[in-house]
Amino acid sequence: MKDKSLRVLMIEDSEDDELLLIRALKKGGYNPVCERVCSSAAMKKALQEKQWDIILCDYMMPGFNAPSAIYILKEINLDIPLIVVTATIGEETAIECMRFGAKDYVMKSNLSRLCPSISRSLEEAEIKNKHKQAEELLKASEIRYRRLFESAKDGILILNCDTGIIVDVNPFLIELLGYSREQFIEKAVWELGPFKDIIPNRNKFLELQRQEYIRYDNMPLETIDGRLVNVEFVSNVYAEADTNVIQCNIRDMTKRKEALRALQESERKYRELSIIDDLTQLYNSRHFYAQLKIETERSNRYEQPLTLLLMDIDKFKEFNDTYGHVDGDNVLSQFGKLLKGCLRETDSAYRYGGEEFTIILPMTTIEDGIIMGERIQSELTEKAFSPVLGENVFMTASIGLAQYKPNEEMKAFVRRVDKIMYQAKSKGRDRIYSEP
Repeated sequence: MKDKSLRVLMIEDSEDDELLLIRALKKGGYNPVCERVCSSAAMKKALQEKQWDIILCDYMMPGFNAPSAIYILKEINLDIPLIVVTATIGEETAIECMRFGAKDYVMKSNLSRLCPSISRSLEEAEIKNKHKQAEELLKASEIRYRRLFESAKDGILILNCDTGIIVDVNPFLIELLGYSREQFIEKAVWELGPFKDIIPNRNKFLELQRQEYIRYDNMPLETIDGRLVNVEFVSNVYAEADTNVIQCNIRDMTKRKEALRALQESERKYRELSIIDDLTQLYNSRHFYAQLKIETERSNRYEQPLTLLLMDIDKFKEFNDTYGHVDGDNVLSQFGKLLKGCLRETDSAYRYGGEEFTIILPMTTIEDGIIMGERIQSELTEKAFSPVLGENVFMTASIGLAQYKPNEEMKAFVRRVDKIMYQAKSKGRDRIYSEP
């Protein structure tokens, strides 16, 4: 199989380490095109001049480090996966880098993880790009709809403002109602059958003169053959030459309603794409924060309990490294289905990032939240994964949960639950931790 091309920006101060990384990339099936930089200015220049698939960044260099590189990416709004590749870094520091924006970290002493990590990062970037494209399609469809609305054909009647006599009619209205031009022209508007419900007599017409504006939405007009057509009817008085006329715009709502239904269905699909994680079919982290904001506001307004549950699949990276990302993706997909099966009607589950998941439990105390966590762990205990024929692997999850405090800042609430979850991991994994 032909090696996959890969444009790599290396932020690395050691030429020897650069050669090690290139060797690891080639061993993993990539044909890398690399450029090495080791300063802020050089990184910015490389980003401006070329396009890159991935950034491999040493954590600490003279005068430059990985957090600074991540900050530069954010500052210039470039969405390129960055992986920290370093010789010395603590787990806490690595996790902080990933929370700040790095996709992963790889130790130089274990470069066998580098290519699988790159593969996962590129796949996640592709999914994110699909979501972005879906959002752009949604915006484009809205713009197209507005243009369609503004340029849609209308039936037009022109009336003499003093007498109410029809002086002109356009072909669209003739076709819509089935009357000939001769049946319109020189008739008082209240004499023509379709408009008797709108302007039934001269007195109503005089009222229109005084108001100078009338609007009816979803008004039924009867055609010459007895059919009813729902229309939007708008009339205005305006000056034409040395006299005033009344212009009546009649818009057939039939096609507009059909177009609106089609647009709403299209918008629903595009919007769903933008908030659903493609792999697990759970909501994504962006929608999580939007929904959590709604739930915290509701909790404050009605003084209802709200519990947040955050979980991490234990030793997932080890599973991925052993069996490959295809089986790793299967674990994430099946875990998403498992979570959906445990939810109540009011609950909602999200892929928070990587192998982390979260569940919002409205109107739920911490005691009931613990019951939910126990249900998830019980279901997971019975769930066997078979990455190799004849071999069953059972996964576990570390779960942290806490109840929302009145008027607590939303992100502080999430950080609090996150710390509790990491306590569960540090105390041996496969357990549920909550605040007393």
